[in-house]
Amino acid sequence: MTLYFIPSPYGIDWTTPSSLAWTTLKNKVSLQSRFMGHVFIELDCQGQKELTGMRGRNFDYLHQLLVNSRGLGILYHSFDGMLEDKTESEAEIKELSETGDRLNFVRFKINPGQCSRAMTYLKEYREKNVGRYYGLANRPLYGEGSGCSAFGASFVEVTGLMTQDFRDGWSQTVNIPLEFAGPPLRDEGVNLLKLMMNASKWAADNEPHQKLMFWSPDLMFNWVQKQLTLADKNKQFSLMQIGKAKGIVYDKSQIPVPMEPIWQQRLESKIKTTQSKN
Repeated sequence: MTLYFIPSPYGIDWTTPSSLAWTTLKNKVSLQSRFMGHVFIELDCQGQKELTGMRGRNFDYLHQLLVNSRGLGILYHSFDGMLEDKTESEAEIKELSETGDRLNFVRFKINPGQCSRAMTYLKEYREKNVGRYYGLANRPLYGEGSGCSAFGASFVEVTGLMTQDFRDGWSQTVNIPLEFAGPPLRDEGVNLLKLMMNASKWAADNEPHQKLMFWSPDLMFNWVQKQLTLADKNKQFSLMQIGKAKGIVYDKSQIPVPMEPIWQQRLESKIKTTQSKN
């Protein structure tokens, strides 16, 4: 099982809401591919191979920000989503591996039971059409849809391989200040210029806010880069190269196959996500 990580072209700065807005815009106008970064998941089980990722089908985020005035509420918005095609994904990975500067990976050697469980999860994800919803805050194992990075991380969870080190290195949590959040967090809209010029900090715990935990392609990529520099000291993994793209390999085949259900009990979300209208 392999997770391929593609960072944003110039990095997305989550230091403040304003820096998030400005750096996202900078990456968008760069006209480079995957301006927000991306994660692919690959499964290779006894001759059966799957390669896919989550993406927005109609990623109209500028319309949502400029016309629907969502502000930071966009982080809870559900766009139309879809699972990506294996052939196109293979071609993109091959192209990026020729230079290796915007691609790295983590590979897990797993046992047949773990691989079968991951395959079952992907099969049911397709059958349930969970991928019709694409959003940063969506939790895939609750059937809410997913962003690309949460989708990749969910396979690590399903196979019982998620560790605190992965969680700490791959994810981040911020307090969304409701003052700068429009729908679906609040009915009142937020002007994008107001957000970019005035949102200078995340909310403190005693201020009106919504806590957001999210998985980040940039953090995932940077985490692998850091592990590569520690390879001589860390004997828990080996190194591997695909073209010029470097990655690390863990042997987790000794980990028992999880026995609990794949899908988590659906919890009533405090925030009602919204879906794009075509």
